[in-house]
Amino acid sequence: MKEGVLQALDDFILDRLFQPVADRMPESMSAWSIGINFELGSVILQFACIAAPLALYGGSLSESVQSVLILLCSVVLFIGFQRFRPLVRPNTLNPLRPLMRSLRLVCLAFLVYETISVLVSPASPSMWLWNRLGLLSQLAFVTGLYFMACQPRPPGEERRTRTRLAELRGTVTDGI
Repeated sequence: MKEGVLQALDDFILDRLFQPVADRMPESMSAWSIGINFELGSVILQFACIAAPLALYGGSLSESVQSVLILLCSVVLFIGFQRFRPLVRPNTLNPLRPLMRSLRLVCLAFLVYETISVLVSPASPSMWLWNRLGLLSQLAFVTGLYFMACQPRPPGEERRTRTRLAELRGTVTDGI
């Protein structure tokens, strides 16, 4: 695939799916806070996907070294994302949009791969739930990345929108 196609895909997902949702959220909630909460939820789900089977079925950490390493990388990324918070300010371009484009695309491709592998490959009955929770964790991670890359609203935009709507309502009701 060409580089422009991947950028267009990322821009489409960000501008057409996530940015409109971020623009319609209440003023008390920012897209960044929603995104970081999705990231925390992803880490918690990954921990549950590792700890629950070990506790329920009796295993050892040495059997799931890869899963533990993925969990540690997710925790490090979550802590790193917390350090990016001061960079995202209203009335300025969100620097995480171009900065994390490759991470978003790689995680999106992995989400597609994991979805296909979970739905196509037969899982043992004991691991069925944990595979689905892992998929949900990956979905939460990608969702969080896209919300964190959304452009923050200017502080007074919500107030101006309410004022315009009140003016429009007043004009319509005055004529009746």
